[in-house]
Amino acid sequence: MTSSYLVSLQSLSSFNSERAQSQASDKAIKKVLIIAYYFPPMGLSGVQRTLKFVKYLPELGWKPIVLTITPTAYYAYDETLLKELDTTQIEIHRTETKDVTKTAASLSNSQQFKLPGEFMRRLMSLASQTFFIPDNKIGWKKFALQKAGEILAQHGDIDLIFSTAPPFTSHLIALELRKKYQLPTVIDFRDPWVENPLHIYPTPLHRRAHQRLEESVVLGVDKIITVNRTLKEQFLRVYREKLTHKDIAIISHGYDPQDFEGLPKTRVNSGKLRFLHSGTLHSSERSPKPFFLGLKKAIEKNAELGEKVEARFVGLFPTEYIKFAKSLGLDGLVQVEGYKSHRETLAENFQADVLWATQSAVKRIETITQGKLFEYVACERTLFGIMPEGASRQFILEANGVVAHPNHPDEIATKLLDLFERWKSGTLPVPPKDVVEKYDRRNLTAQLAREFEQMLFV
Repeated sequence: MTSSYLVSLQSLSSFNSERAQSQASDKAIKKVLIIAYYFPPMGLSGVQRTLKFVKYLPELGWKPIVLTITPTAYYAYDETLLKELDTTQIEIHRTETKDVTKTAASLSNSQQFKLPGEFMRRLMSLASQTFFIPDNKIGWKKFALQKAGEILAQHGDIDLIFSTAPPFTSHLIALELRKKYQLPTVIDFRDPWVENPLHIYPTPLHRRAHQRLEESVVLGVDKIITVNRTLKEQFLRVYREKLTHKDIAIISHGYDPQDFEGLPKTRVNSGKLRFLHSGTLHSSERSPKPFFLGLKKAIEKNAELGEKVEARFVGLFPTEYIKFAKSLGLDGLVQVEGYKSHRETLAENFQADVLWATQSAVKRIETITQGKLFEYVACERTLFGIMPEGASRQFILEANGVVAHPNHPDEIATKLLDLFERWKSGTLPVPPKDVVEKYDRRNLTAQLAREFEQMLFV
């Protein structure tokens, strides 16, 4: 055995000894590096899951150290979200980025972008997916890896790496760190990657490039988290004999009871049946057109509905959909409130009779679970889903909700009329208590903490 090798062993032994002493000095607290591009003060649904994990992990013996971007121009901001976090227990490290969002921000005079119309959105998506793999956030990777190296040098006792996607660049960052530092790594899929319904592959080569990257990630990390069983089964089919059921855990979306504290939960009687949609409607995957078409047919069958119904929208809502409603003669029933803070949106939910969501019948949509549905459930209002078969539709049925297919306007009209009659009779269906309790964010974060703990003893 050479002297240089002995020195190397002694250095490694010293490093491990220091790490062990550090961990022994504070056995109750473990540290996790969380890689998340989308994080408050950014708004919209992509931040909620990660925000709540970070909020509740300290209660479970884990100190989150968040790696994210410096806030730049985005479609929506919610400054209230950061106030939920106890910064004495949570570190947030922000980096620069050279992705499309940063470039657009440099050209914008405002912190917020205007939501593009559907045609422009698809054109931008095609251009983005032609030139950037796996996504247009790949320019963040270099900055994130550099900052992660600094964090890991500062915190020699980080126990685990966790990344959440989309963007899938986050998982590439996690994989490189896994290889370099040999730390247990858990990755979270809020949406599918290769089989994502919003992905456009200009050529077979583009799809193959994504497949290679996805395979390297899912086979190179220690644990995979998905938000529903449908997505888990899809991974198991694609990587049969390479992944097992034990390699993938399911942790659903959820709601945070603290978000609802102090909100007026009693519906103020306006004498009208209020349908409310909260969140973004901005793509062919989520269009309000089937709802409008069904509502038009329902009113033609029962004119009373036209006098007693309100269609309220809270969130980003392109003007093209307002024009579509107007073309059907429904503009007098439509109320567009625009983007509101998370808490204001929840307050709006309580002032609705029926909370609804939609998904278009596009290829591969069955693996998508909409996060808003879980907060709908917590409001204990009637759920209405205009959706094809898939995870979101099944969740609405579990919550005692009503569903119709987006391609069948007559079915939508029938369900709307049925809801109208049940509203008049005071018999609108609501989610069962056991379903409501199941999706508490605290309980879901406890599931994540258990997955983390298991990684430390593999």
